[in-house]
Amino acid sequence: MPAPHELTNRLRHPEFHGEIGVASREITPPVGIYARTWGSATHDVAEGVHRPLLASCLLFRDLARKTEMILITLDALVFWPLAADKIRSIVQTRFRLQREQLIFHPSHSHSTPFLAQRHLDRRGGELIEPYLEWIPQVCCDLIEQARAAACEAVLSWAYGRCSLAFNRDAVDAATGRDICGLNLLEAADDTVLVGRVTDRTGKITATIVNYACHPVSLGGGNRLLSPDYIGAMRELVQQETGGALCVFFHGASGDMTPRRSYESQVEAAEQNGRELGFAALSVLASMFPPGQQLQYMGIEESGTPLGVWRLQPKDSLSEKLSAQLLSATLRVREMPTREQIQAQLATATEHYEIERLERTLGRRELAGDDLHAQMPFTVWRLGDAFIVSTPAEPYSRFQQELRRAFPDAAIAVLNLSDGATTYLPKPAAFERDVYQVRVAIYEADALQKVTEEASAAIAAMS
Repeated sequence: MPAPHELTNRLRHPEFHGEIGVASREITPPVGIYARTWGSATHDVAEGVHRPLLASCLLFRDLARKTEMILITLDALVFWPLAADKIRSIVQTRFRLQREQLIFHPSHSHSTPFLAQRHLDRRGGELIEPYLEWIPQVCCDLIEQARAAACEAVLSWAYGRCSLAFNRDAVDAATGRDICGLNLLEAADDTVLVGRVTDRTGKITATIVNYACHPVSLGGGNRLLSPDYIGAMRELVQQETGGALCVFFHGASGDMTPRRSYESQVEAAEQNGRELGFAALSVLASMFPPGQQLQYMGIEESGTPLGVWRLQPKDSLSEKLSAQLLSATLRVREMPTREQIQAQLATATEHYEIERLERTLGRRELAGDDLHAQMPFTVWRLGDAFIVSTPAEPYSRFQQELRRAFPDAAIAVLNLSDGATTYLPKPAAFERDVYQVRVAIYEADALQKVTEEASAAIAAMS
């Protein structure tokens, strides 16, 4: 049965009326860059390119040009806090932006390089720093282009469904081990949220696809740089919308994986991407012209009394635009000290073991030595819609609860923005040995705390 938020937006799309600018460019790293993102991989460097990697900019302004908000998406695995802070500082200074005005959102494709400082001395690592140094200029160029292209437009949203994602907190039947793979016993969140930007003539100038599913169609056996399923999805949607830019928002996918996962051949990513692309196009096909809604007109007498609904203009379109930076105080879990992790690294020999320990060391650095830590996140209001952007990987429950709480709005959730931190698993997951819990920095109540704070912010901004 459809959720309340889906029923609502079938009749009346949440919309924003203002100025919107878009821009995009390729950001594919050089072949030969250090690109080991899987502990199971037997290669260190990227040997080719499946599809180009892209960066895109969405710029929003109110019609009075008093408020401006900028969202930059990049085909990248993650940007660690130091790198993200440096990029953000350059962009904010250049354009005199406040922290809450800018969201910096990676796609999280696992077939893009692991851009960490600790990899600089490895084969292909010498290409990481020049690439990171180049990214701020890319972001600045995109903002300039989006500003120049900004014009009066309407952003409309509608929900649909896509069955690509599966819950991934599975159990190996033979051994009883908790594994990261298709869990057929628990339903996945199959919600896809589509945004459509139209100009004053009704022409589509951009689309947004917000879906919660880890971009892991390709695994350790893949040796090519790839946006994963996102590339094929974008191409399909753009072809069917006259070449309008398609932007991907990676949703709350902490417990979500695609049907075809961890494969070596790019066809897995192509099939997964086409599935999501056709689902997004189905939503677009269901949408009304901007500024219109389906309204009950009364009874038409026929062989039976017919309830007649017709498209009617809305009384008004929301032009409200605001941004808020929040910070959740979360309890830090007990974890090994830096010295203990480094001692284990000194004796580790297996690639997967080294990868796990290096990531553990990174989490130790992020958590610090206090019992509590601050996790900043951003909430935007765009007319009748909200964007909730966190640096973490919440379980899909996060977006489900927010959407249930605000059925008349559209709620877009973004993972791993503005400097990666950690997973936010649901409390029940902490009773198992699942990967997301093993690497979680915060205690089991973190997901609920962030959900409550995000919900309170949306309520206050409504």
